[in-house]
Amino acid sequence: MEAFKNYLKKQGYARSSIESYLRVVLVFIAWAEGRHMEPEYITYAELMEYLRHLKKRQLNQRTVQSYLIAIAHYFESLKEASVIQTNPVRYLDIRVKQTRKLYPVLKKEQLENLYLDFDIKGMRNTKPSARASAIRNRIAVGLMVYQGLDVSALSNLETEDVHILNGTVTIRGSRTSARRILALQARQIIELDRYISQTRKELQNHFGQQESNLLLIHGYAKYTDANRRLLQRLRKQEPELLDSHQIRTSVITHWLKQYNLREVQYMAGHKKVYSTELYRQNDTESLQMDIDRFHPLR
Repeated sequence: MEAFKNYLKKQGYARSSIESYLRVVLVFIAWAEGRHMEPEYITYAELMEYLRHLKKRQLNQRTVQSYLIAIAHYFESLKEASVIQTNPVRYLDIRVKQTRKLYPVLKKEQLENLYLDFDIKGMRNTKPSARASAIRNRIAVGLMVYQGLDVSALSNLETEDVHILNGTVTIRGSRTSARRILALQARQIIELDRYISQTRKELQNHFGQQESNLLLIHGYAKYTDANRRLLQRLRKQEPELLDSHQIRTSVITHWLKQYNLREVQYMAGHKKVYSTELYRQNDTESLQMDIDRFHPLR
């Protein structure tokens, strides 16, 4: 278990998550050994037997999902240590993760229009910073729509992360996401250049944040508050929009139809390919087929 614990630490998991994963795996190992199975060499059929065992315990599907995530990490640690060659849980992953919230996927045109139709000229100048804040918000919408950034990534962006000459933006890694460098659209490059050299300075002066290196200057306690107000405006513009998660989900779902899985994993900043695979659930053309063919807990 010490090797598994070190593996989880290396993946950047919090102590509480590590302890939870260890408990789940110890229960799984005890179950396997009680049936004279070697946990390291457990087969697909035996995993299915374990799923049936969990079903008999009347665990809800979300709990089963969390159990399999922990067990998947256990086998991945064995694979990394060259104890096994393949992770048997990978074939079960999509089958039990149907509890992930499914968002209606916005069409590409709807996503682009969130950015293209974001009217700055029509802003009512109710505050001295209104127009500058609207330009900042349009920048944020572009980064959500074209680079698939979530609120956390937006809030941590700094001016030095934007490379105007290269036409790229660097997204820093965190405990939950990987570092990546993403291409900017031509229209974004022009607007970002103007924003950084002019508008951002206006916002710095207005909010008294001359020393801040953050790209998206705002006057709220935290960026999530600014983003919440932005989403309220975007919902008026696009009635089908639910929240910022739906934007990112839609972007990644469309990426999966255009790029291969590993490319999308990089672009999305996922540390594990499992996370990227989950977004395939939002492809409504294949979702029902996957459920019908593979769901083991039906």
